[in-house]
Amino acid sequence: MKRMFITFIILLFSYQPIWAELVPLNDFQLQNSIGRIDSSPPPSIDETLNVSTQATAQENIALNTASLTDSALNLTEGIELDIKIQARLDITYADNDGLSKNGVSGTAGELVLSGIHIGGSDEAITSDMLKSDAPFSASQLAILNNIKIDVDPLQGMFITVEEMGDNQGNGIDMIINDIYLGNKERSAGGLLIENLSNFIQDKNVARNNDLFGLNLASVDDSKSTLGGNWVPFNMQVLTQSSEGAQAQQQDLSVSQITSSVGLPGFGANTTIDASFALHMDKVAWVDDGGEFGLAGLMVYQGQDSNGDGIDDIIGPAKLTQMKLETITHTNLAGEEVQALYIENLDFKADIAIQSLYVGSPENSLGAIHIKGLDTSGTSVWIYGH
Repeated sequence: MKRMFITFIILLFSYQPIWAELVPLNDFQLQNSIGRIDSSPPPSIDETLNVSTQATAQENIALNTASLTDSALNLTEGIELDIKIQARLDITYADNDGLSKNGVSGTAGELVLSGIHIGGSDEAITSDMLKSDAPFSASQLAILNNIKIDVDPLQGMFITVEEMGDNQGNGIDMIINDIYLGNKERSAGGLLIENLSNFIQDKNVARNNDLFGLNLASVDDSKSTLGGNWVPFNMQVLTQSSEGAQAQQQDLSVSQITSSVGLPGFGANTTIDASFALHMDKVAWVDDGGEFGLAGLMVYQGQDSNGDGIDDIIGPAKLTQMKLETITHTNLAGEEVQALYIENLDFKADIAIQSLYVGSPENSLGAIHIKGLDTSGTSVWIYGH
């Protein structure tokens, strides 16, 4: 596969809602930024979409998480990114009429996420960092390596993130200083996500095996990585307009097929497939110096490799053929409204939590294992009121 390789180091800060300011890199950072381009022009549409391709267009459209690989998707070119990033931003959602009762509007209110920080600290997050406007030093950057992006007129957009964080257990950290409900005088506390990573450490696997009587092992990532293995995050986004849906049932021309299937667009149905395994050292609600949280959280899907009925491999959790579209929906009051329709929220996963705690991680209430979470057949309508 020929790709364009680019390395980025980014510092992104914002102190206003939804605004972002790029900060120039210093000489040291520029000297350590590397970019390499290795690509050749792709074949033309006429060369790519020949008669045999038209015959298999339906198969390409129907791809799912079982085939989210470069070879299965027949991808030939794309870009590959290495990113080191640190960011700060605020997000505000405003409800101008508040809670309406009996047709009378209430008082305007806001949901504010203040002080969202993304970075990568090698040390544990301290209470002072949770309250700080600048919790990460300039060198504490979140790392994402080998991000691959490919776009195909029939297969949509394909994204792989091979490495989040490093192989020493240092993942991506996220701190939200305050979450305000109603107005900026009513803080409900903050949120912490510590060391989010797709590097599954052997020590965490062994800990889960001991806690829950499991016999799991991570799959060799072929990288000769000590202490664990990487599980890539894969996602395919395929958009199909109403004409594209007909292309699966009728003999349409190549131009009709390529114009109706591609990237997300207005009035089109978007289908998302994803597969991933993730580990977080901690996800916690933080308030007045205390915490309520989950420590050692791993999301994956166990697999039986030898047919003995016992899961022995840590495979990726899977989101399969989740379709998003905008439709006209009849709400409970009998009114027709425009709604975002999630037609198939099909998510399958196992969840292991090494500790559910209150106050601090030392005050554990015990461990939790959720086996065989399956939301297939679930549909969701989201609309204004």
